[in-house]
Amino acid sequence: MKIYIDGLFYKGSGIGRYYESLMKEFSKQDIKIYTCVPKRLKKDFEKDFEGYLQSIIPIFVDYEKFSYKNFIRSRKILKKLENKVDLFFYPHINLPLYIPHNTITTIHDLRFFSEWWDRDILKKEIFGFFLRRAVTKSKKIIAISHVTKEDLLRHNPGIDNKIKVIYEFIDDKFITSLKPDKLLIEENYFLFVGNRKKHKNLKNLILAFNQIKDQTNYKLVIAGRKDINDDKDEVEELIDKLNMENYIIQFTDLSDENLINLYSYAKLFVFPSFYEGFGLPPLEAIACGCPAITSNIPVLEEILGNKIACFDPYSIKDIAEKSLFLLTNEGERENLLKVGKQKLEFFDKQRVTHEYLTTFKEIREK
Repeated sequence: MKIYIDGLFYKGSGIGRYYESLMKEFSKQDIKIYTCVPKRLKKDFEKDFEGYLQSIIPIFVDYEKFSYKNFIRSRKILKKLENKVDLFFYPHINLPLYIPHNTITTIHDLRFFSEWWDRDILKKEIFGFFLRRAVTKSKKIIAISHVTKEDLLRHNPGIDNKIKVIYEFIDDKFITSLKPDKLLIEENYFLFVGNRKKHKNLKNLILAFNQIKDQTNYKLVIAGRKDINDDKDEVEELIDKLNMENYIIQFTDLSDENLINLYSYAKLFVFPSFYEGFGLPPLEAIACGCPAITSNIPVLEEILGNKIACFDPYSIKDIAEKSLFLLTNEGERENLLKVGKQKLEFFDKQRVTHEYLTTFKEIREK
């Protein structure tokens, strides 16, 4: 089989990790992969995919995701590839002007349509435009959870036969890496990993920690990119307002090596999101030996079960009480980790890869 996988989101946070993991797994199969990647990332790409390039043919382009050049100029490359590949796989909805036959698109979430989208209306309209094109033009749509599928059907009734739910899986680096010898942080801490967008609910997590900080010897570690580089964001302003600078440690630029270190030595991972399309960080934490608790929103209950997805994200009191109980009960943390380890088995990469390949073959043979 020969396929094209769009790589313009390579090195992006969520979609970039999704792309990288699938590329490596597909390249182990009997598949030749063509992929377009921004030229500025050529060295990174060749380093990350060293050992996989016998199956991967990168095409380094002078345009980026979300660019006018990509929307218009990718046509020439795609037209040439139509005679070489069996299908075109986009790990995102940002399809170009020219959409080849046998296109498959992954839809991760519909957060732009949720109440937690706090950006300008123009971006929401642009997302709606690309979503409609993806739904209309794609031969198949991959949804990464049943909750995402249900959201899609609410906005696009009648496309049930187009949608295939395939869960994400955890990258090997979080499963096979040995626990680092040297701690990145010497103190006891619990951990949040993710960006700082409103739907991640960092505000309530910080307010909850403020209620319990004097009852434990723990610090809160926040690891994830800021939307702004130089100025203080809302999270930092809240930390200043509550005088919690000595209780909270922040990482805004983190390598995978250091992320694994943080997961490996955290006593607890807390994920308080109001909205998610899937929720990979809790699974990564569990894979590194860190017990996790999350908000009880439907998608996290679907992925993790209600023992882990256990608190009301709107209740500061509930977040505080559940976190304090686990931070002060080692035995309960051990039990919670056992529950999490059992969940990991369901997101086995061989099973997930098999579902993708089966779907690809079905599309090729139609």
